[in-house]
Amino acid sequence: MILAVTQTVRKPVFFVPWRRMARRCLATVLPRHLFMTEGPAGSGALCLSFDDGPHPEYTPRLLDLLSRLDVSATFFMVGQQAERFPGIVRDTADAGHLIGNHTFEHRDVPTLSSRSLLEDVLRTKALLRELSGQDVDLFRPPHGRLTFSAFWLLWRAGQRIVLWNVDSRDYLPTAPDQMREAFARRPPQAGDLLLFHDNRPHCLAVLPDLIHEARARGLKFTTPDRWFR
Repeated sequence: MILAVTQTVRKPVFFVPWRRMARRCLATVLPRHLFMTEGPAGSGALCLSFDDGPHPEYTPRLLDLLSRLDVSATFFMVGQQAERFPGIVRDTADAGHLIGNHTFEHRDVPTLSSRSLLEDVLRTKALLRELSGQDVDLFRPPHGRLTFSAFWLLWRAGQRIVLWNVDSRDYLPTAPDQMREAFARRPPQAGDLLLFHDNRPHCLAVLPDLIHEARARGLKFTTPDRWFR
């Protein structure tokens, strides 16, 4: 059975109401250190997260941007990409960013058997740990799709599941303009966990203004591991 946290986005930035409600219910029932969709509103901070990298062109540019703006972020990396570009994984970790597990081949979790899922998670975890020097206990399933059995298996494997509550939709062809409009309508707030992708260039176009605006509103940038505490 596929959980209601399946995250196929139809509306700009936010999920349709019933899915958002289901995710919030799960996040309320489950401890944050095991399942996270957003952080505490009283934290005064938000998280930037990036999926599907590392990418040979866009990830280095993103790292330069984040370094100039003094922002720490979280990168959920695909093992296959990390194997191809190990130096970028090391650069990301050396820059102080948090590394997460995004499976080895970016296959939907519900399509994998329990054995295949466990092998995939552990293979990716070992690779990313070797390259980054981090424990890599954060896991984000491709497209946010999980099953109840996958939840249990991942927790037993020591993985903390981290999703998101704000989707930038930077995968759309006209993403920059749509992203700017969406963030203008509802600027990032404390506790937000924003989803971007570092295998696409669109986030590079909007992040400087978004980061400046967030700081102007008194917000800081953090990583999910600090919200676990």
